[in-house]
Amino acid sequence: MKTTHEYRGYVFTVTYGAKDPAYVVDFSDIQDIITSGGTLGEAFSNACEALDLHLESLQKLGKRIPKPKHRLVVESVM
Repeated sequence: MKTTHEYRGYVFTVTYGAKDPAYVVDFSDIQDIITSGGTLGEAFSNACEALDLHLESLQKLGKRIPKPKHRLVVESVM
């Protein structure tokens, strides 16, 4: 199972697996971020925190903050 989310304009995917950690996070635009969680909610929370810390570190180091290349599109299905 995969779910796609967006935080601060960056899209990430949470993938469920039957092994520990059960939920692994993948950021399409920032390959340097690695995080996971035991639950979907924990993985989402860890992803947001990891992104915040990564962007803050880039800023403190005077490095370029990458612009999001992907967008999350939500369609209504009736």
